[in-house]
Amino acid sequence: MSRKPVAKKRRFHDDDKVNKRRKVAEPKNTLHVSNLNEKTNTKKLRYSLYMLFSIYGEVLKVQLNFRRLRSQAFVTMRTTEEATLAKASLDKELFFNKELQVEFSNNNTVQLE
Repeated sequence: MSRKPVAKKRRFHDDDKVNKRRKVAEPKNTLHVSNLNEKTNTKKLRYSLYMLFSIYGEVLKVQLNFRRLRSQAFVTMRTTEEATLAKASLDKELFFNKELQVEFSNNNTVQLE
């Protein structure tokens, strides 16, 4: 009696599992900016972030809290499209001798029209 060889189970790469591990944030109008230079004056840093991001759209708020969140800021733009453009343009750019890291914020923000 001849037996058929047992077929090996095939493993497929599931992109959904990879994306769940990476936690890709969906576009929002608030950006999380990290890797800021801690030696820079807070007022100068807030003003410079406002001017830098206003190139890409209307900036509603720049929030810095160095006591709690070292070298991080939240920049709220008017629309999601403006935030997406700013993120694409400013991620990995030098700012006060440090490379900016710009991501969409995990917090829910209200989109103003």
